[in-house]
Amino acid sequence: MKKCSYCGAEYPDDAVMCAIDNTPFERPSEPSPPPEPIRSEPVAKRPEYAFAPISEADQRKDLVTLVSCRTLVEADMVVSRLQAAGIDAFLPDESLMQIIGWNLNMYGFVRVQIAPKDYDAARDLLDGN
Repeated sequence: MKKCSYCGAEYPDDAVMCAIDNTPFERPSEPSPPPEPIRSEPVAKRPEYAFAPISEADQRKDLVTLVSCRTLVEADMVVSRLQAAGIDAFLPDESLMQIIGWNLNMYGFVRVQIAPKDYDAARDLLDGN
């Protein structure tokens, strides 16, 4: 039952206004929708690499280790970035990690290797310089 706020007369729930003094009944307030959550775009975090230093003896080798990655997927991403920049890269641990990748603690990390002449360019590329 609705009750007129001015004269106190009672009416059925479907009444719109008081028949005595024409006071409109307040419509039941609809619950306001919850506020939209503020969505901010996630900031892409640049991976940080621990570059393996190379010595004079390493400069004479065919391949040197640039970085060691935790997973094969991460190593593949590094190789893709290097190859897109024209730097040849190799994963000597790729087959091993495909077979026994579930047990990283047994074999360690996945090495990304490059030619020594490309070391500085590859390091600059991955560091974002």
